[in-house]
Amino acid sequence: MPTVPYISSPKITQCDFGKLRSGEKAQLFTLENSHGVQVKISNYGGIIVALETVDKHGNSSDIVLGYDNIESYENDPYYLGAIIGRYAGRIDQGQLSIDDKYYQLEMNNSDNQLHGGFKALNKQLWQASTESSDENASLLLHHTSPDGDNGFPGNVDFKVKYSLNNNNELTVEYFASTDKTTIINLTQHSYFNLAGHNSGDIYQHQIQLSAEYFLPMNERIYPTGEIRAVLKSAHDFSQLTVLGKNINSDDEQVLIAKGYDNYWLTNDNAISGEVFAARAFEPSSGRELTMYSDQPCLILYTANYIDGSQTGKENCVYQKHSGFCFEPQRLANRDTGADIKNTILRPDQPFYSQTRFVFKAR
Repeated sequence: MPTVPYISSPKITQCDFGKLRSGEKAQLFTLENSHGVQVKISNYGGIIVALETVDKHGNSSDIVLGYDNIESYENDPYYLGAIIGRYAGRIDQGQLSIDDKYYQLEMNNSDNQLHGGFKALNKQLWQASTESSDENASLLLHHTSPDGDNGFPGNVDFKVKYSLNNNNELTVEYFASTDKTTIINLTQHSYFNLAGHNSGDIYQHQIQLSAEYFLPMNERIYPTGEIRAVLKSAHDFSQLTVLGKNINSDDEQVLIAKGYDNYWLTNDNAISGEVFAARAFEPSSGRELTMYSDQPCLILYTANYIDGSQTGKENCVYQKHSGFCFEPQRLANRDTGADIKNTILRPDQPFYSQTRFVFKAR
């Protein structure tokens, strides 16, 4: 492998990333630090296109699933690497009630709206600017979603800031404000494979979640209303646990999801930032990903619906269980479970959240 050049401070560069069907040009921004971490992000969808880190042998690999060109991202059905919103998740029948006002949302997934609709935040060309300092290289993305967008009320101003530092930390900050009461539930949807994006399944990955409870789902992949302890279940990741142990088991929840796709309710010490919210370790490469988040829940999703129909980077054909997502969000907590009221955004209460991904090898 080529020697990683020394960079005294994190830096950010920019290049063209192709033309959208609309005729607009997308850009690709590369953030890199002095330890071989390189993150490529497009202003189309705020998508993390590539993320290179060094393994325990000193070799660099791209550890997120994705595509080589913008055309594939326009056609992508899996939300690879994208910012998700206005609302991450499913809204049954696309029916939304806020303060006794009813809204019919556009439905883009059979009998529900999924991840914000047909042309949600993941399919928008965001306005971009950059910042650099001795400590960080940052990409700032801005998009205004108009009143009625995909059926949602309110003009909502969204900002997302990606920052990389020399401690191998990638921070994602989310900002949102509205002129009318609405809902927002934002997350980042990168699919990680710490052995390398083209390394096959993730069964040898070990996962740890700072959560004592999770939310069972019904056959339609909606929370049942039960808040269940993870102890002695297939959903117990309170210690580092090999994904392959139960991901193809006959556990009812695993069978429903075809893998993992539940809400875990984050412990208080993780929400406060005292400890991590989630961790993943891949033994062959020694790569470890630790995620910190201030959000009250997260979804562990294990690429259950990827089916080999899409050709990814380097002509890799991704299959089921070829990556995992850590998706922190605000829909659920240990007091109310999953409740859309938890996601309400009012004009006098702007939204802010931060997620931090820390990379190392051991």
